[in-house]
Amino acid sequence: MTDKCLQVKPQEASMSTQTERNINIELEVRIENSMLKNKVKLLQNEVDHLQTSSSLKLPNKQKSSVETSSEFTFDVIMKDKEKFKYYTGLTISQFMCLWEYLGPSKNKLVYWNSDCEYPDRSPTKRPGPKRKLEPKNELFMTLMRLRHGFLVEDLSYRFNVSTSMVSRIILTWVQFLYKRFLPLRSKMFPSRSHLRKFAPKSFKKYKNIRCIIDCTEVFVQQPRDFGKQGNCYSSYKGHTTYKFLVAIAPNGAIVFVSDAFEGSISDKDIVIKSGFLDHLENGDVIMADRGFVIDDLLMTRGAKLVLPPFLGGRTKLSAQEEASTKDIAKHRIHVERTIERMKKFRILQKTIPLSLEPVFSQLIFVVGCLVNFQDPIVK
Repeated sequence: MTDKCLQVKPQEASMSTQTERNINIELEVRIENSMLKNKVKLLQNEVDHLQTSSSLKLPNKQKSSVETSSEFTFDVIMKDKEKFKYYTGLTISQFMCLWEYLGPSKNKLVYWNSDCEYPDRSPTKRPGPKRKLEPKNELFMTLMRLRHGFLVEDLSYRFNVSTSMVSRIILTWVQFLYKRFLPLRSKMFPSRSHLRKFAPKSFKKYKNIRCIIDCTEVFVQQPRDFGKQGNCYSSYKGHTTYKFLVAIAPNGAIVFVSDAFEGSISDKDIVIKSGFLDHLENGDVIMADRGFVIDDLLMTRGAKLVLPPFLGGRTKLSAQEEASTKDIAKHRIHVERTIERMKKFRILQKTIPLSLEPVFSQLIFVVGCLVNFQDPIVK
């Protein structure tokens, strides 16, 4: 018994010694980890301090170059063809064609002053604000606003400029585009002989066809003035609207866009007031929908109106009239497709704010011309 007890005691001593060693090692590891964590915190604080101090010491020019390195710009987006067309509605080649058409004046624009009816002309001693963006980026921004109806605040964040600057850029470029496109208004309505040379095959049966016309409406913010509310209210849309007339050539190219009129105006009145009749020649054929009861107006110009047949109190159309209705509808659909293209510029899908009222007629004419920069609908 005594020998066995003597053999057990050394084992107990060695076990206690091993336990103490393990405890000491664990304590050392914990202390070392704690020290490392403190070092990491100190180093992180130093890094933060260095970043803050270096950003404060950067000159303004260096700052701007850092901030614009990942900016939303023409040069960045044009590298992706699909993305570029999505944002502008134009291919890169179409954009560059437009860019060249605008001429050298695009580099010398004076910003529009939204507080007055004329461009801001500062005295020579007090020059106007310098351009914050390159002209291509300003045009790119304007096309984005027209194509997608982006909010001013959205564009402000994307292009890193103030909201007031965005508004001035958009108004300036809409006016500039309108001025540059305006000489096309008389030239974009080709003669009948010219149209006949390039008419699609499906229109060969309509030998003297000059154009297809239709009216469309866009919602507008309700005016405070009760008189204007009544004039702008459209019983067809059940909302206050602006209404304008669109005429297209047989190949789908827009040849005429009227000014915007208050929504209550009739189709006949808009044909009279828009100046559309001044473009017609003797022998022209105009295709339209049943709502355009303008035979008497066209007769004064020696032109003829092609409409789908009316029932005239009958229960149904004759077989010949039904065939004629389908044929006219098949050709008239192209003006609806063209108007749909215009309304893919989503600023026309939104409720137009009253702030755009002074330039809205110019805006829809610009949109019409931009659609003409796209590929033709009918080939």
